[in-house]
Amino acid sequence: MNDFSAATADIGRAAASYREIKSRIMDRRYAPGEKLSEVRLAAELGVGRSPIRTALARLQGEGWIAVSPQSGTYVKGLTDAEMNEVFELRLILEPAVAGLAATRMSGAELLKLKRAFDAFGSEVSEERFEEYLQLDLQTHRAIYMAGGNQLISGILFNILDKVHWIQRGSVGSAKRQRCAFGEIQELLAALEARDGERATAVMRNHILHTAKFRDLPAGGSPAKEEPAKEPARKRARSA
Repeated sequence: MNDFSAATADIGRAAASYREIKSRIMDRRYAPGEKLSEVRLAAELGVGRSPIRTALARLQGEGWIAVSPQSGTYVKGLTDAEMNEVFELRLILEPAVAGLAATRMSGAELLKLKRAFDAFGSEVSEERFEEYLQLDLQTHRAIYMAGGNQLISGILFNILDKVHWIQRGSVGSAKRQRCAFGEIQELLAALEARDGERATAVMRNHILHTAKFRDLPAGGSPAKEEPAKEPARKRARSA
């Protein structure tokens, strides 16, 4: 192998190591405060220490790990203040983009999202938390894209890793999972009804309820729910 090929291979191994370590941090397999060593990671991932060192430097730059010359390398995670900032940013942008998406989402994308909900069904449980997270992620990504504002969607896509990490802290709450699933069902109903005002309100409450579950002050209290009327999904189907 020549020098160029060797360098290319090292870059590839470093990138793969970065993705795998970050995935384990996102999934909380590497928990906040856990110590990470180059030797351990190299053994676990089956690579040399050089790609691990490069991957860790990148993760440190992104704020996912902290490095101390005295005590070593640790998983950092997010502080309560940082999580609150994420929720405040989402609270400013996501309701607005949900309102735009309700009128701009194509019929094909809406049908694709509806099929994902139909495939998921109505059962919500701790055992299906991974499936729920994927459905929630698909819903938010579809809304970001359909909103049609690249500046807003770019910001929101850039914080998805942090949102994913925060969601992992809710895995033990079946009650919150059921409530959150109901909220994104109502969000789908608003999209189907092409009701931008309702989509905005539902998204706002969805974020506020999640922040409240995490005991974070972002945005204050959820809006008072309107009296129950004919479900939006039913209205959309009969239209």
